[in-house]
Amino acid sequence: MNSVIHQRDVSAHAPRRPVWGWFDSGEPHPARGPFARWPHTTDGALAVVVFAASLVAAAASALDDGEDFRFDSIGDLPAGALILLALAATALLWRRRHSIAVTTSVLVMMLGWAVAGYGDGHDLALIVAIYSVGRYATDHRHSLAAAGGAVAISIIGTIIDSNQRVDIAPAIILLGLPWYVGRRIRNRGDYLALLRERAERLEAEQLAGARQAVAEERARIARELHDVVAHRVSMMAVQAGAAKTVARSDLDAAIEAMGDVEHAGRQALGELRHLLGVLRPDTADADDPNDLGPQPGLADLDTLIEELAHTGADVTCTIAEIPADLSSAIDLSAYRIIQESVTNIIKHAGPAPTVHLTVALDNSDVVIDITNSVTGAVPGLPASGYGIAGMSERAQLLGGTLTAGPHPPGRFRVQARLPVEREPT
Repeated sequence: MNSVIHQRDVSAHAPRRPVWGWFDSGEPHPARGPFARWPHTTDGALAVVVFAASLVAAAASALDDGEDFRFDSIGDLPAGALILLALAATALLWRRRHSIAVTTSVLVMMLGWAVAGYGDGHDLALIVAIYSVGRYATDHRHSLAAAGGAVAISIIGTIIDSNQRVDIAPAIILLGLPWYVGRRIRNRGDYLALLRERAERLEAEQLAGARQAVAEERARIARELHDVVAHRVSMMAVQAGAAKTVARSDLDAAIEAMGDVEHAGRQALGELRHLLGVLRPDTADADDPNDLGPQPGLADLDTLIEELAHTGADVTCTIAEIPADLSSAIDLSAYRIIQESVTNIIKHAGPAPTVHLTVALDNSDVVIDITNSVTGAVPGLPASGYGIAGMSERAQLLGGTLTAGPHPPGRFRVQARLPVEREPT
């Protein structure tokens, strides 16, 4: 109850739009008057008004010069004139959906009016009908032809009826101007509809782009988390298993292995803290410069190789001199590919594998080649997991390639080629 009262109080004191804001055009928007809100009701009222005004105009045109108008003179109109005016006004009820047909019907009635010689004062229904042609006819050529035909037939009617004045220019203006106004209003409505459609399409494209960016960022985060967690946890599992194996016979070796477990755990926590700090920089501690430290790169391979050697692997490395201006994306991805390969070696190669690691520069590419021995049967590509898939995706995103699979005899090989991109200076 309190929340409802609070919302009412806020809305009651909300700032009101100033009166002059009603006349501010601002962004274009479609008209929403009574004819747009209640079309059937307003068209019915319009037909009544047109019929009444036509009666007055026809009665006034029948008076002699100098004679004052009296409403009683409406009763002097012929019954045929009343019927034609009523039919013309009634036809306006369908002016929105069948504007050209309604205009044709009104023209036929006006020709009957001219043949009967009822005089002037019958053009109001035709003016509304020809405006409706300009406003609601979808085909511009048909709309223009209907307007031209209405002008021509109106002029012919004045020639047929000797009681009407033959005024060609006023007839053109009287019917051409309403058609032009209706056409302009329709064109403006079409233009606004096009703007709305474009805005909705642009909004949809922006939303799709934002969703794609979120999906790509989630995939990148998943790769980073997999690389960090899988490698460190694998190291911890291997070292913990080694400590358990030698604990009874060699306590010092077990303590050293558990120290490696602790070190790997701290490194995993540090990298996770860094990654989460990048994801939420507003929550990072501004006083701690290590929270947003640099990402690892090829310069940090010594630590990675040392960790692999601690698991009992025989590691041989050949690492070319890395350019100082190497792109950070290439540097990080190369490190992550090697890290994931080391993780797979620890998990699948068996005890004391022989590992050959080469990082070389070949023309404009960084070439990574990792080959390791495998105890027992050489495994194929894993049926599940995201390690090799993540490495391949990293290489492809940078325009490179990666191959991974058995390499006889009794070995497994990962080879990646990443195009060199240097940071701008």
